[in-house]
Amino acid sequence: MFDKLLGLPAHKYLQVLGVLILAVGLPLNKVVMSIGTIWLASNLILNADFKSYWLNWKKSFVFWLIVAIFILHIAGLFYSSDIGYALRDIRTKLPFFVVPVALIGFPISKKEVHLVLKGFLISLFITSLINWLNLYVSNSNAEYISFRDVSLFGSHIRYGLLIVMGTLVSFYLLTQRPKLFYLWVPLIIWFVYYTMIGQVFGGYVAFLFCLIGVAIYYISLVKNTLIKISLNLSILAIILVSSFCTANYFSENEKIEVFGDLPEQTLQGNPYYHDTTFLWFENGNHVLSYISEKELSTQWNKRSTINYDSLDHSGHEVKSTLIRYLSSKGLTKDSVGMEGLNSKDISKVEQGITNINSNSKSPFKRIESLKNQIRNYSQGGDPDGNSLLQRFEHWKTAVYIIKNNWLFGVGSGDVQNAFNEAYSETNTKLNPDYWNRAHNQFLTFWVTFGILGFTVFIFFWLYFFIDFYKKKNFLGLCFTLVAIASFLPEDTLETQQGVTFIALFISLSILLKNNKVTNTESQLQE
Repeated sequence: MFDKLLGLPAHKYLQVLGVLILAVGLPLNKVVMSIGTIWLASNLILNADFKSYWLNWKKSFVFWLIVAIFILHIAGLFYSSDIGYALRDIRTKLPFFVVPVALIGFPISKKEVHLVLKGFLISLFITSLINWLNLYVSNSNAEYISFRDVSLFGSHIRYGLLIVMGTLVSFYLLTQRPKLFYLWVPLIIWFVYYTMIGQVFGGYVAFLFCLIGVAIYYISLVKNTLIKISLNLSILAIILVSSFCTANYFSENEKIEVFGDLPEQTLQGNPYYHDTTFLWFENGNHVLSYISEKELSTQWNKRSTINYDSLDHSGHEVKSTLIRYLSSKGLTKDSVGMEGLNSKDISKVEQGITNINSNSKSPFKRIESLKNQIRNYSQGGDPDGNSLLQRFEHWKTAVYIIKNNWLFGVGSGDVQNAFNEAYSETNTKLNPDYWNRAHNQFLTFWVTFGILGFTVFIFFWLYFFIDFYKKKNFLGLCFTLVAIASFLPEDTLETQQGVTFIALFISLSILLKNNKVTNTESQLQE
């Protein structure tokens, strides 16, 4: 329409601008993301070149895969009792259907894709810098603060995923224009640094998958078959050994003989409580030993305005938080141990902080914390307040639902209702406030649409991986693995930022389908 009126390829410019708005809005906020999605849909309709659209659509296998997933969602309406929920879910997923369809039907050039990627990086760098300043400058006097509290541009989990993607995009652009290394290398360093201090476990997993993708890509460029097979086997061996070591690290328990002969009384003559059958540790120190609640209660109430028998600011029992915190410092849980706490320690306990290392910026402290959580959970501990343990409960409940609805699922509208019923039937220890969905996109598809939906979703991503591998598409191959990594601990497609991230980079990767990383490739082939 505008092309004829203005005598210019106006809709082409509008298409690029719409994708750029979407890319800039992705790290920014929902409003800009919504504007970008609506912009692309409107431009497609106003341009009205449906004959060309159809020619592009019908020869695109990705288009038909997206149509298949859309049909699953529509079919799921017919056996759902909560139609309102189903319609809200479809509305949330609209970018997943709209953005790829718009860009497959009305594509933009490689040069324009690179412009969009640069817009994404600029927005991501600025917002990450604001987050960092908010953490280290605005809250410099705070006793405890985390990226969960200062992620100003959406969920810290989804934002951590964008940071990993920013690292990948920066590396890709570096390979395209090595002479601009002074731009891309600092960005790579910044995003890697942000990932490490962000302490988002899903971000660590996505980063690891990203590295695997890079390795697979460069191995695929090697021409010598024997060398290629050897390298692939080496990668597989590293993954298997790393998985075994990780599983062993998280499953190992401290030796029971460290308890020895435990004293029966405190220095004040009060009886100690010891439960050595429950192997719960904080920083290697056993939690349920050397406990005198009589002394703890007396000393705590003298030093805090929050009563020992009430709740801390996080909604957990003060005595439980206090006992864990004292254990993390290697102190006894009695009057002597209380003397080892200063005013800052008291304040941390009041806030609900259970471990002295909780505010550490080191990813290794985060991993050690996860180990403590898993050990506690394996001993029958409460999963509330621990994100990883809560996910274990979500996954177990999802599997319970699947066993009873494996063929067709529960439908588009009854997912949350099915989870609520399952949590109740399985007598979960989770607080009802945490009765969430699967937090695993693969399980969620099976719960919702049954074995057919699960199979279609698996095939969707397997197709991308194989196709991008064959076409030597660096960005697409690595993005596919990052997306899969995001699906393991999260329902990425259940939030606007998550679904827009997937939709945008699926589309951009398709547009770069036949694009190879330059320079390095020719060197590897020599």
